[in-house]
Amino acid sequence: MITICPDCKRPLIEFDAGSENYHCSNPNCSFQYLELMTGKQHRKAVQTEEIENNPPVSNLDKKPKRILVGLAIESTLLNMGHSIFDKVTAKLKYDYDATVFDCLDNPQYLKKILETNFDSDVRSVLIKSVKTLLGEFAYYDSISEFLDKINGRN
Repeated sequence: MITICPDCKRPLIEFDAGSENYHCSNPNCSFQYLELMTGKQHRKAVQTEEIENNPPVSNLDKKPKRILVGLAIESTLLNMGHSIFDKVTAKLKYDYDATVFDCLDNPQYLKKILETNFDSDVRSVLIKSVKTLLGEFAYYDSISEFLDKINGRN
């Protein structure tokens, strides 16, 4: 049986097979889910205020990107060798009281450490590897800006 969303008219999707709770997959729809057994409909609280086109980015929105960038840096450093990983993470901690997960917000930390501690060949390999790992996420402005800054653009 296909159940249709009463608000946006898209097909509803069952939470878990057999649960008989169906949710709307449209993130812009105010309809959340339907309890098929009781017929109870659940909706998101609708705000009557005008919503900005570009709402401010919250820390919650940025957290997954920080983790993604941090893991890309960690992975690259570890692939280049534990000594390089140890040196960069120690310098981040000592010089800036930061970790690789802080580099999205502060790409200058990583850039400065690479410039002062490694030759241009090591820097270019590291930056290329990070860029390759994050390439498919470069459509996010924050990740694109990070890549530009560690590449020396901007």
